[in-house]
Amino acid sequence: MITIVLLGQFSVTGHAGRVADLYTRRSTELFAFLVLEAGRTFHRARLAEQFWAHLPEPRGRKALNTELWRIAAALKAIGVDVGAALIRRQNQVGYVRQPDHRIDVDAMSRATEVVSSTDPATVDATQLRIVEDAVDCYRGDLLEAVYSDWCLLWRESLRADHSDALEFLLNVAMARQDWAAGLRHGRALLALDPLLEHVHRAVMRCHYHAGNRPLALRQYAACEQILREELGVAPMDETRRIQETLLSVTPRPSRAVQQRVAEAPRRLDGGRRSPAQKVDMALANINSARGWLEDVSRDLRSDR
Repeated sequence: MITIVLLGQFSVTGHAGRVADLYTRRSTELFAFLVLEAGRTFHRARLAEQFWAHLPEPRGRKALNTELWRIAAALKAIGVDVGAALIRRQNQVGYVRQPDHRIDVDAMSRATEVVSSTDPATVDATQLRIVEDAVDCYRGDLLEAVYSDWCLLWRESLRADHSDALEFLLNVAMARQDWAAGLRHGRALLALDPLLEHVHRAVMRCHYHAGNRPLALRQYAACEQILREELGVAPMDETRRIQETLLSVTPRPSRAVQQRVAEAPRRLDGGRRSPAQKVDMALANINSARGWLEDVSRDLRSDR
C-alpha cells in the first residue's frame, strides 16, 4: 500500500514503511498538484509557467524535467510503479490513481457525496462511517507549508468540505440525541469558526440534556461575548430564548440521588425513614411534582 498524505504534513509512504524523499519544495508542490488533479494531464509548458514563472521558458522547462526526474526516483525507491502512476510524455505530464494508492483527500471527496445527498436523520452506518473517516483524515489544512495561489484555492475548498462534514455529524448526533457526540462535533466546528451561532445553540442543548445546565449557560455567555466583540451584535432571539429557558428551569436531582431513592428500602423498622431517605424522597417528590418543567424546556429538546 502506498499512502499519500496531503492534509497537514505532506508525506508519501511506501512498502515496509519507507518514506519518499521529495527533498525540494518544488518537487513536493509539483507532485501534490498532480495528485490533486489525478486523471488529468498538463502540457509541460503550462507546468513550467505555473511553477517557474520567474524563469525564462527554456530554464523553466529544464527545471520541470529535473523535478520530474527527482519525483520518479523518490517514488520508485519506495515501491511505486512509476510507469503506471506517473505520465511523462514528450509534452504531457499527469498522475494516475493506482489500486494500491491511498490518498487522504479522496476520503473527503467520498464524504462530500454523502453529505450532499443524505438526510442526517436517516443516514445508515456505512454512510456515517464514510463521513467520520474523512473527518479523522483531516489532520490539518492542505499542504500547510505551501502558500502558492493554486494551493490556497484547493485549501479553502477542502476546508469548507471539512466544515460541512462536521456539521453533518453534529446534525446526526442531535437527531439521535447522542449528546456526547454532539458536544464533540460542535466544539470542533466552533474551533474552526466561533461565530457559528446555530452551533452554539446546539452545544447549549447538548450540555443541558447531558445534565450540565451550568455549562449550557456558560456556552451562552461565550456566544454572547464573541458576537459582541467580533460583530457588534447581540445573540438572535432563538438563542436568547434557550438561555431564558435554562434560567427558568430548576435542575433535576442528580442521577446518584435518583438511584438512591430507587434502591432504598421504603421504610426502616418501626415504619420510620432515616434522615437521608427523607432528603432523597423529598427531592424525588419535588421532581415528580414539577412536570411543567418538561413543557418549559420544549425549546431545548427541539432541533429547530
